[in-house]
Amino acid sequence: MNRRRTWFALAIVLVLSIRSADAENPDIGIDLSKPLALEQCIKLALEGSSDMRNARLEFAIQDLRVKNARAQFLPEVSLGGRYGISDRVDFGFKRANYDLDISGRYTLWDHGQRGANYSQAKERRNATENRNERIKQALIFQITQAYYDVLKTQELVKVSKEILTRSQENTEATKVHVQVGNLIPADIATSQVREANDELSLLSNENALKIATATLPRLMGLKPDTVITLAEDADYSEYLEQGAIEVTQMAVEEAIQLAYENRAEFKELNSLLVQFEADMKLARLGRLPRVDANFNYAVNLDDYLHEREDFNQFRSWDFTTRLNFPIFDGGVTKRRIQEVELLLHQTREDAKDLERSVALEVRQAFLNLKRAERAIDISGTQVKNAESSLEVIRGRFQQELAFLLELLDAQTEYAQALTNQVRSFYDYKIAQSALQRAMGTLN
Repeated sequence: MNRRRTWFALAIVLVLSIRSADAENPDIGIDLSKPLALEQCIKLALEGSSDMRNARLEFAIQDLRVKNARAQFLPEVSLGGRYGISDRVDFGFKRANYDLDISGRYTLWDHGQRGANYSQAKERRNATENRNERIKQALIFQITQAYYDVLKTQELVKVSKEILTRSQENTEATKVHVQVGNLIPADIATSQVREANDELSLLSNENALKIATATLPRLMGLKPDTVITLAEDADYSEYLEQGAIEVTQMAVEEAIQLAYENRAEFKELNSLLVQFEADMKLARLGRLPRVDANFNYAVNLDDYLHEREDFNQFRSWDFTTRLNFPIFDGGVTKRRIQEVELLLHQTREDAKDLERSVALEVRQAFLNLKRAERAIDISGTQVKNAESSLEVIRGRFQQELAFLLELLDAQTEYAQALTNQVRSFYDYKIAQSALQRAMGTLN
C-alpha cells in the first residue's frame, strides 16, 4: 500500500512539473533551438508572458459578469423539498412529513435597472479590453527594446574583439621596435595600458550581452537561463552597405493626432465615463418603485403517499405580485449620486490631463527619433574620418614619421567611432518603436 501511495505521489508531481514546464515554455510552433526574429519573440511573449495571461484571465472574468448581467432578464426558478418530524407526526416513523415545491420569481418592471447593469458590465469588459491592449503595447515595446539590446551588445562585442586584436598587434609591434632601438621600453608600457583598457571594454560588453540575453527570455515568459539565439539583423547589414536609413517624414502634429485616435488609454477612459453614467442612472432609479412577480407550486407528498387519493387534493399553487417603493434610506442614494457626479468630474479632468500627457510623450518620442536619425549620419561620418586618419597615421608610424602615442590615439578614436555607430543605429531602432508606442500603433 505504501509503495502504491509513493508511486501515486510521484505521478502527481510529474504531471504538475509537465504543466509547469508547459506554462513556462508555451508550445506555439516556434523552435527555440533556431535563431529567432523579432516577430517570433513578440509572439512568444504575447502567449507566455504573465502580464498577458493575467490580462486574458481578467477579460474572461469580465465576460462572465456580462453574462450574469444579461441573465437578470430571465426568471429565477428553484425546486425545493422538505422532510421533517414534529409532535404532529408519529415518532414510530410510520408517517413522515414530505413536501415538494417549485417556485419562481421574475421582475416585471424596474425602470431599466437591469438594462443599466447590463450596459455597465459591457463597458467594464470594454475597459478591460482596452487596458489589455495597453498592456500588450507596453510588452511589445519591452520585447523590442530587449531584442535590440541583445543585437547591440552582440555588435559591440564584435567591435571590442576587433579593437583588442589590433591593440595586441600594436603591443607586439612595439616590442619589435624596442628591440631594434626605434622605441624605448616605456612605449611598451603605454601600448600595454591601451591594450588593458580595450580588454576591460570587451569584458564590460560581454557582461552586458549576458544580461541582455537573460532579460529577453524573462520578458518572453521563459526562464532567464533559457538559451536563445537571434537571427542576423538584416537592417543593420543593409545600413552598413548603403550608409543610409529611412528618415521619418511625418510631422509631429500628425503623430499627436494619431495618438489621440489610437491610444488605448482614451478608449479606456471613455468606457469609464460610460460606467459612471450608468452608476448615476442606477442611483436615480433606486428611488423608483419595482414590481416583482412570484409563483409557487407545492405538493404535500406525505398525505398523498399515505391516503392514495386524488393527487389534485394535495397540491396547491399561488401567484403574487409585489410592489417595492423605497421611502427612506438615510440619504444613502443622495450621497451616492453626489459621489458619482464627483467621480465623473474627476474622470473628465483625467481625460484632459491625458491629452496633454500624450501630446508631450509623442513630441518627446518624435524629437528623440529625429535626434537618433541625425546621430546615425554623424556617427557614419565619424567612422569614415577616423578610419582614414588611422590608416594615414599607421603608414606614417611604419615609416617612423609618427609617434606611437599618435597611433594609439587614432586607434582609440576609431574604436570610439565604431562604438558610436553601433549604439546610434540601435538607439534609432528603439526610438522608432518608442514613437509607434506613443502613437498607439505598435504591433
